[in-house]
Amino acid sequence: MMFEALFFWHKLCKVRYKDSNLGLNARLNEWILMAEQISTKRLHLISNSKSGKGAGGSIAEIAQRVCDQNGWQLINHEIPDASEFDKIIDATVAAALSDGGTVVAAGGDGTIRAVAEKVQSKNITFAAIPCGTFNFFARTHSIPQDPEQAFRVALNGERRAVRLGEFNGRIFLINASFGLYAKAIREREANTKRWGRNQMVVIISTVISLLKGHRLMTIDMKADGVPKRIQTSMIFIGNNSLQLRDLSMNVAKCMKRDLLAVVMMKPLSLWQTFGLIFRGLRKALQHDEALDNFCVDSLKITTKKRQQMVALDGEIFKMTSPFQVDALPAALQLMKPTEQQKLEALELDRI
Repeated sequence: MMFEALFFWHKLCKVRYKDSNLGLNARLNEWILMAEQISTKRLHLISNSKSGKGAGGSIAEIAQRVCDQNGWQLINHEIPDASEFDKIIDATVAAALSDGGTVVAAGGDGTIRAVAEKVQSKNITFAAIPCGTFNFFARTHSIPQDPEQAFRVALNGERRAVRLGEFNGRIFLINASFGLYAKAIREREANTKRWGRNQMVVIISTVISLLKGHRLMTIDMKADGVPKRIQTSMIFIGNNSLQLRDLSMNVAKCMKRDLLAVVMMKPLSLWQTFGLIFRGLRKALQHDEALDNFCVDSLKITTKKRQQMVALDGEIFKMTSPFQVDALPAALQLMKPTEQQKLEALELDRI
């Protein structure tokens, strides 16, 4: 409040001396308008209408209703074409820096990742509205799956600093991977375009891709300064305790220490791969001998094949080795639910 008062006084002084011929009423009107502009809270919305649940199309209407009820101004940054996505994110972030507004990303984990990448490490409040297939990011941070309740968290929740992961300068919220897992994601995207984006299609497609396998990669790795050389068909770097806990992986403990979890698949036969998938479906991968895993703050990876397809939160990027991976604690200022909002969400789930 002190900052707003000083800023308002500075504006008043500028108006006062800008034109001494202005009448008192005109001056008062300008002062009132500026006071309204300073006090108005703004919500900058970016939404993906093609998200997993198909809820993106009605998101703007829900946002407008919640903003009206709470006295906020909604600024909907529409995306007319996918090619304009990055440009619109940049414009939205610039607007939020200018007016102190909250940036809200509505969509799946991939959409939320893309917006968070531009917001992180800036003094901007960020909020997420889950509209995807799995919504690991929102679920991890107890953000309601119901869009209207999620918008209420965006407006009236608690701002908390959360950890991100970084892979060669690109941000990830959930995981980063290359090799077999990234190949499975590429094939999954092709199958969901053909058969529809739902969890069953995703699971079946992923299982088939894992069974088809991937060539072994020779990798030089330096984890927290310790070098090693390994052979693996997959490197998976996790930043989401919920996803890792769902698979009963003991590296979920890394998240409690603000570290990233690294999971590597050992060379396996077809039958060994089938057994690994079966144990994964049964959520019984804890201490699995087919996997190596450890926690890291910083990781450098060098592959013989320089160009690799890397998956970040389900989105594929072409990147060049060597790869630098880092944990970024407290990099994103996220709106999370208050204890009261958590209780209200539980009551709604019971209805």
